[in-house]
Amino acid sequence: MVRVQRYTGVIGVVMGLVFVAGVGAVERPTSSQTTCVTAECHTDYSKQAYVHGPVGLGDCKSCHAEADPNAHTYNLTRQGNDLCEYCHLDQTTKQHIHEPLKTGDCTQCHDPHSGENRALLLEPTTAQLCQKCHETGTDVKFPHGPVAVGECSICHASHSADHENLLLDEPTDLCFSCHVITKEELTKFEFVHEPAQNDCVGCHNPHGANNWKMVKADPPELCYSCHEDIQQVGENSAHTHTAVTEKDGCLHCHTPHASTVQFSLKAAPMSLCASCHDEPVAAENDEVIPSFTAQIEGKAFLHGPVAQKDCEGCHSTHGSDHFRLLIKDYPRLFYAPFSVDNYALCFNCHPDSLVLTERTTELTDFRNGDRNLHYVHVNKEDRGRTCRSCHATHASDLPKHIRESVPYGAWDLPIQFHKTETGGGCQPGCHLPLAYDRQTPVTYEVQ
Repeated sequence: MVRVQRYTGVIGVVMGLVFVAGVGAVERPTSSQTTCVTAECHTDYSKQAYVHGPVGLGDCKSCHAEADPNAHTYNLTRQGNDLCEYCHLDQTTKQHIHEPLKTGDCTQCHDPHSGENRALLLEPTTAQLCQKCHETGTDVKFPHGPVAVGECSICHASHSADHENLLLDEPTDLCFSCHVITKEELTKFEFVHEPAQNDCVGCHNPHGANNWKMVKADPPELCYSCHEDIQQVGENSAHTHTAVTEKDGCLHCHTPHASTVQFSLKAAPMSLCASCHDEPVAAENDEVIPSFTAQIEGKAFLHGPVAQKDCEGCHSTHGSDHFRLLIKDYPRLFYAPFSVDNYALCFNCHPDSLVLTERTTELTDFRNGDRNLHYVHVNKEDRGRTCRSCHATHASDLPKHIRESVPYGAWDLPIQFHKTETGGGCQPGCHLPLAYDRQTPVTYEVQ
């Protein structure tokens, strides 16, 4: 019995042997025959799991025409892709055609007679076949689901398509055909990340990547590819929000696709900040930032921006040249020489005349007669008391955000402030008890 390999080209005859292009020579059958599939020739063609229609019907003449009966040679009935398209005429109707089909090399992917694989593929799975020519991404840590299970045809047409790269649909619509939850978010939520709506592959590798969620790079590098302004702030600011520079830090605050909150935040700004600042946070120079939520919890008086849930009223989100990510300058110590620039943060809301005016009957209630006690405490060339010396930054149980105590080196210096109908007083650690009254000025021994 002579076993004949798969036909892959034009047959020729040399010295009595039949040559099948690419596979070598076979001897002529010795018995008469009416079909090519006999006990002597092409024995296995009809025994495979999948058989090409003409082979199953014994109709070899659909594709092969006898050239020389004596030499037992045959030519193809048509040349190039016309041979397959004569029957499979619907495979090349789209705008973009798979290159092997365009060049008539269908046997690069399919066995023309029979095989053990669906659609007469030369490999057990579509992915294995595609890998012969294409980098499909199966060797990465996080392959795309269809790639992982060898289903390239979930996204790509095998023969022709109206979309580039033989995609079955426009890229984003194709992604949404499976990722329906993301599509719903983009439809329902007000604030949508533009790449999520128009360019999924701007962030994700469609076949797979070594990064989680198949992103092309880990945040923040991925985000920096578009948000160069944030990169500049993160890399060049004197004080940087750690979430900006640490791996995946952007995702601590932002959702990658869509949100109900502006800037695609995961929650309303103050709630988002509190999700990390509900405990003490280590900062630069071994400094520990106290818990924000503990500072405001149950307090009777909230600082205006805190009451309005506007952390950005005082703090820059990504980075700043001012300590604690403040948006403007503010003295960080108990004492500081006075200048308007030093208190730019406070004067962003409060008038600078509050400290520049020595005598007034209107600007402030913190006065002894018409003597402005803000001016007395703060407006000094050398050791002016900074706002933090008396006022709590975020919240207090005392009116005007007066502190119960203030850190003074290792000492928690007490304020012991009390308020009266026309004035008040304090007994702090920095001077003897003193009072003030707007209607009946108190006379001090030392003015």
